[in-house]
Amino acid sequence: MSQEELVTMISERAGMSRQTVLQVIETISDVWAEEILTSGELELDNIGTFLLDHRPGRRGVDTETHEIFVIPPSDYVSFMPSRELIDWSNRIQ
Repeated sequence: MSQEELVTMISERAGMSRQTVLQVIETISDVWAEEILTSGELELDNIGTFLLDHRPGRRGVDTETHEIFVIPPSDYVSFMPSRELIDWSNRIQ
């Protein structure tokens, strides 16, 4: 589902304008991103937990030239679904 499809679906169900729904979705995503970056975690009941994890730097090897290079450290967001979400998805199948 694209963001445009999501906005259309919510605006039809809630009886709100597409522009209002788009602003709400953008605000929610901004708040979620801020929370994940500042606290390292965002827990949403019935959905799951988003965690900010860190990958340390390491050495890599080019498979063609066998040249060794450095892969820099990086942060990434992981998601752990809640038990309710897992149970719900299993019921649908």
